[in-house]
Amino acid sequence: MPIRFILAICLLAAPSAGWSSAGTPFSISHLTCEYLTDPLGIDQLRPSLGWQLSSPGKGLMQSAYQVLVASSRELLDKNTGDVWNSGKVLSAQSQHIRYAGPALQAGKYYYWKVKVWNGQTKNAKWSSNALWSMGLLSEKDWQGQWISGKYAAVSSKRASMDTWGKNEGYTSPDTAAMYFRKSFIQDRQLKKATAYVSGLGYYELYMNGHKISNRVMDPAFTDYQVQVNYITHDVTRNIKKGQNTIGVILGNGFYNTPTADLFQMQLANWKTPPKVIVNLRLEYTDGQTVVIATDTSWKWHTGEIVYNSIRSGETIDHRATEHNWNNVPFNDAHWLSAITVPPPTGKLTTQYIPPMRVNEVIKPERITEPKKGTYLVDFGKNITGWVSLHTKGVKGQQVDCWYNEALTKDSTLNKKYSASHTKGRFQQEIFILNGEGKEYFEPRFTYHGFRYVQLEGLSAPPSLNDIQAKSVHTSLDTTGYFSSSSTSYNHLQKAIQRTLLNSIHGMPAEEPTREKMGWTLDAWVTMESYLYNFDAINAYKKSLQDYIDAQEPSGHIASIVPTNGWAYLTPAGTPVYFDDPWWGGTIFLITDQLFEFTGDTAIIAHAFPALKRYLDFISTTAKNDLVYWSLGDWLDLTHKNGPGLTPVAQTSTAGYYWMSKRLSVFANLIGEKNIAAQYAVQAENIKDKFNAAFLDSSTGWYAKNSQTAQALPLYLDMVPAAYKQKVEARLMDAIAGNNDHVSAGFIGVLPLLNYLSTYGHMNTAYKMVSQKESPGWLQMVKDEKSTLGENLNNKGYGTGHHPYGAHIGSWLFKYLGGIRPDKEHPGFQQFIISPQFMQDLDGVTLQTQSLYGKMVASWKRTGNTIQLDITIPGNTTAKIILPPGMKPDQLNGAKILEGNILSAGSGNYRFTITD
Repeated sequence: MPIRFILAICLLAAPSAGWSSAGTPFSISHLTCEYLTDPLGIDQLRPSLGWQLSSPGKGLMQSAYQVLVASSRELLDKNTGDVWNSGKVLSAQSQHIRYAGPALQAGKYYYWKVKVWNGQTKNAKWSSNALWSMGLLSEKDWQGQWISGKYAAVSSKRASMDTWGKNEGYTSPDTAAMYFRKSFIQDRQLKKATAYVSGLGYYELYMNGHKISNRVMDPAFTDYQVQVNYITHDVTRNIKKGQNTIGVILGNGFYNTPTADLFQMQLANWKTPPKVIVNLRLEYTDGQTVVIATDTSWKWHTGEIVYNSIRSGETIDHRATEHNWNNVPFNDAHWLSAITVPPPTGKLTTQYIPPMRVNEVIKPERITEPKKGTYLVDFGKNITGWVSLHTKGVKGQQVDCWYNEALTKDSTLNKKYSASHTKGRFQQEIFILNGEGKEYFEPRFTYHGFRYVQLEGLSAPPSLNDIQAKSVHTSLDTTGYFSSSSTSYNHLQKAIQRTLLNSIHGMPAEEPTREKMGWTLDAWVTMESYLYNFDAINAYKKSLQDYIDAQEPSGHIASIVPTNGWAYLTPAGTPVYFDDPWWGGTIFLITDQLFEFTGDTAIIAHAFPALKRYLDFISTTAKNDLVYWSLGDWLDLTHKNGPGLTPVAQTSTAGYYWMSKRLSVFANLIGEKNIAAQYAVQAENIKDKFNAAFLDSSTGWYAKNSQTAQALPLYLDMVPAAYKQKVEARLMDAIAGNNDHVSAGFIGVLPLLNYLSTYGHMNTAYKMVSQKESPGWLQMVKDEKSTLGENLNNKGYGTGHHPYGAHIGSWLFKYLGGIRPDKEHPGFQQFIISPQFMQDLDGVTLQTQSLYGKMVASWKRTGNTIQLDITIPGNTTAKIILPPGMKPDQLNGAKILEGNILSAGSGNYRFTITD
């Protein structure tokens, strides 16, 4: 019996004609500027504003808006926009509203709100107030100088690098953290205090003994030769009348890497000792402004962090601790004057990516003693971050703290696991005691990938309360939720989210243990998973800027970004082996998906020159429109590594075609019609040459038994119409020949799943994803493993803590859960809901957020009845694609587009379906 739709009701409101909710109460919330709530220190001269609408009714649509921007809260409360008044604008647009008032001033605060009309003039309301502040917009706005210290000038009781604290009186090594302080008098009525700070590699800011904010390891890693991020802090509440002290600690980070590694970051052109610039702007109620800025009046010294390396770890020597160094009173007579140093060549820019924070504190599950005096702490899950430790002992006693994810056969920590890319000390903290009772140790300027910690050198066995793990990563708000009747899929989702969070430290999708580098295609293959699960738009806008900054004069973009030059072109101008058009082409992929998820053409306009230059570079490497370099379909699962069954020329040329086609689309969107026409022709020429070279028209094979070789041209619409059926049949043969397991690698895996799920083969895609044996995703989380890895084979190249495996999260949301963008209407103001009622599932609940608000698709099967609940956010519409054969009896505000496809406005809906 065909599926029959028997009931559709709105959960929260009575039916209304069409979608109109004119006159229905509504609210305005989530006011954002540059996709952030009340951001400080932005440097966009025409910021982008947005808001969300919600209503208990259905069909809420905005008909007009008015934005007010004021110089004070008081004026805004009086509905006076003395800076900008947009006037009433007849538009449904509630995102990407560009400020269009007078030039914004450096360091100023701006207060804004929006009035929204909902169909009728009388049905309008104001939002609550929001704000943004401007950063320092040009070099002349920075009154401070970059300062540093001379390591050689400091000689006191410190540990030497060689003996790590066994002796005293050595000159401090040049890998120690630097401590800076400045005291000043504040004796007037303070209105606002704002600190603008950049410290390289990482910094922590203190005011009167208190750390400012819970941010850690600021600023984010960039190409310091092109841009250097700074942070804006509101420190008004931290300043008191009388004497005050600013304190700054500087760590090495990626700027002054002391540890040799595969990527030669220790030889980076930007490398110098740490440096800092501070502008503390004090605004008084009398209208006067004073700036306390870094100069040679600041003092500096080394302290208890005598060694710090992003890869190796930290050495903390409590014999060198100086208490109250960042407060008053403190005698700093033995401290030295700071020195001014040349600024980094990179331009100071605002950091928009969210900060890193300690996001979770995790207690150990167990502590064992596999060898006498060696204690193994098991936290039960893979983590990125560090541990804090309480311990006691005698003065000069050294405690070693090693981190990793794997054990040896004797149940001790495998200290060499994933250490191949680091030369020397790896993931190790060294704590040196002062012998003054119970002591507390916690690092600041490093992070590790680990499940286990091994402690050596303790005076007594540690208790479960003596040690905690601190989960440290870029602090992304969670916006996605997936749950189903399958415990395997539920565990997979948990592993996806943990893997994604463990893999973002100032740049998305970096492998957190072995590499700590931003491999470009890794960032793309996981991008939709990030965007569905987290508020990650600004994280990927940062990545896009990193790729633009990394572009060589030739137009080439390296396969890791940021880079100090590793994976640049050879002296002969040719790509290295660890490179590929798809890896550099991630600049296209990120631009495309940011546009798809936001609908903001400004992103395209900003990236367009770099996109064109990269594509033109690929053209210089093409031979008769075919491209032959380099990595190919990395980790094709039929082989240990590399492209396996798929010839490199096929994937590289397919990428060349897709980028040509997308550049043509992008050019049309920003009004570059001639360029659009040029690259549309180029794409067609590449497609013709591709098929002439690789398609076996008699069999339909592009490459025998290769899933990627068949799926990629099908998904990219490269297959001539006459051969599509044959090529698709060979794809199904390739899947069946691998026992319905995936074999595609990095390039092919998402096109494979997307094609199958979009073009009538959802059952096949579901079968592949549901496989519990290798190769596949579910075998990676057997025994409730907490993270996913690089290789879908259970044996072979790669680590078990790698972002790549988390790419499957996009499939869970887009296809199994069924919420995805409408490619004809980017940005989710119109979107698609098409949940899949798989026969061996009893239900799926999916929730995610767009710029417009919360979207929900949730279904549950009871006997032969399915109940489907849907939430569509205000000021949006959704296309609801129901299972074939469904015939709605009642619309209650929805519209039939055709057959089983409905269209509905905002609101909550319930559909009951019986078989």
